[in-house]
Amino acid sequence: MIQVGRHWSLIILLSLLQACSTQPVVPAADRSITPKQAADTQPASGETPLQWGGVIVENRNLRQTTEVQILAFPLDEDGRPETDATSIGRFIARLPGYLELEEYAVGRMVTATGRFSAIHEGMVADSSYSFPVLTCDELTLWPESEPRRKPRIHFGFGASSGGRGYGSIGISF
Repeated sequence: MIQVGRHWSLIILLSLLQACSTQPVVPAADRSITPKQAADTQPASGETPLQWGGVIVENRNLRQTTEVQILAFPLDEDGRPETDATSIGRFIARLPGYLELEEYAVGRMVTATGRFSAIHEGMVADSSYSFPVLTCDELTLWPESEPRRKPRIHFGFGASSGGRGYGSIGISF
C-alpha cells in the first residue's frame, strides 16, 4: 500500500511541475521552407502546415481578420524564435476574427502555424516587398523575457577597538 501512495505522489508532483511551466506548447509543422523561399517559390496553397516565427513588427485588425507582420527568425527545437540569428525574411500571419493588439504588441515574439495562402505586395520603409501570407491555425505568443538584474554582491571590511584592549576585525561578502 505504501508503494501505491509513492506512485500517486510522484504522478501528482510531476503534474504540478508541468502545470507550473511557462513554456508554450507549439504544434508540429514543416519548418523547412523559410518565408524568403516561400516568397520566391510560392508553395502550393493549403498543402502542408508551415511554421514560422519571429518578432512582431506591425499588426492591424481588419473587418474579419487580423494581420500581423512578423520579422522571421529560425526556430529552436521548442519552436521559439532564435532572435540572435540572422533574419530569414518577413511574413504576414493572418488570423480569423479579432486579436487583442495590446497583448500581441510590436516587439513580442510569436510562432505562427498555418498554411501558405498568398503573396501580398507591400512596403518595408521605401522598398517594395513580397510578403508570404500564412493563414494561421495558431499563433503562439511567447512570454516576455525578464529584464536582467544586476548582481547584488557587496564587499566590506570593518575594524573595532572593542574598548579595554579587546579588538576585533570583521570581513563580510
